[in-house]
Formats: sequence, structure tokens, C-alpha cells
Amino acid sequence: MMQNLTQEIGQLINDQLLVEVSSPDDDLLASSVLDSLTLVQLLFDLERRFGVKIPLEELEIDDFRSINSIARLVQARSAAYLESAMERNASSS
Repeated sequence: MMQNLTQEIGQLINDQLLVEVSSPDDDLLASSVLDSLTLVQLLFDLERRFGVKIPLEELEIDDFRSINSIARLVQARSAAYLESAMERNASSS
């Protein structure tokens, strides 16, 4: 699953930011793929594509250092969202 997620995020960056990243471990910040404006755009695209919410107060810049780190963040936020939804369903039953 993580490999598919990594590929999807790489494709999302390619399609939405019009940047091709050669390796999922490339430093997106050091290589200037991401700056403040493209980071906001990427956050929006990740939320829309994967249904994850990343509150600004929880934003860690290192989570956006590479495609792999973004994939770990999306996976963690997706798991947290599913767990929260399951708890809400259980409490309403």
C-alpha cells in the first residue's frame, strides 16, 4: 500500500505542481520543488485527493521533505481519520 501511495503522491505532484521528482527520497525543500505557495497547493490537493485533513497547527515541515515522508503523513492521517470515524459509529450505536 505504501508504494502505491508514494506513486500516487508523485503523480499528484507531477500533475498539479507540474514538477517531476526523480526519486521518492529527493528533498523537495532543498531542491526548491516546494516553497510556501506550492506547499499550500499541495496541502489542498492532498486533502482533496486522499480525504485527509492536516491542521496548520499540526503541520511539520519535515513531513513534506520528500514524497516518502508525505506518504507516511497521509497514511498516518488516513488511519487516524478511520479510527475516529469508527469510534463515532460505535458511540452512536
